[in-house]
Amino acid sequence: MTVLLERVVYRSDAVTPDQGPVDLSAIVATSVRNNARRRVTGALALHDGVFVQVLEGEPETLNRLMDIISTDDRHRNVRVLARWPIQSQLFLGWAMVQVDTRGLSQHGAKLVVQTGSGAQVTGVMADLANTRLTSLI
Repeated sequence: MTVLLERVVYRSDAVTPDQGPVDLSAIVATSVRNNARRRVTGALALHDGVFVQVLEGEPETLNRLMDIISTDDRHRNVRVLARWPIQSQLFLGWAMVQVDTRGLSQHGAKLVVQTGSGAQVTGVMADLANTRLTSLI
């Protein structure tokens, strides 16, 4: 039996809590636990107040997850950039990887948080995740 997989890429505006800046590491830690249970992989970045995330998994699981994200108080204006079927997961081994966008050029950052397509954003996020992986080795 073949398991159907999809990738979804979205952007949303981060809602800054009254207590201070968004704690992305806490979001990632929770995502790692929940996504591992759901067999979802992906990458998450926060750049200039914009969340950017790539998620991979079974279609129905992604539907439920996007419903949760769309109603999460930490997000506003959730915009799905693309969703498509995939043969394999790019972020295999990462239930959720936090990618660091600080090293991106101005053009790269604009691509990720403003103008890029789902495929372009996925490529940048995958490169950033791979850079993180190689720095850990």
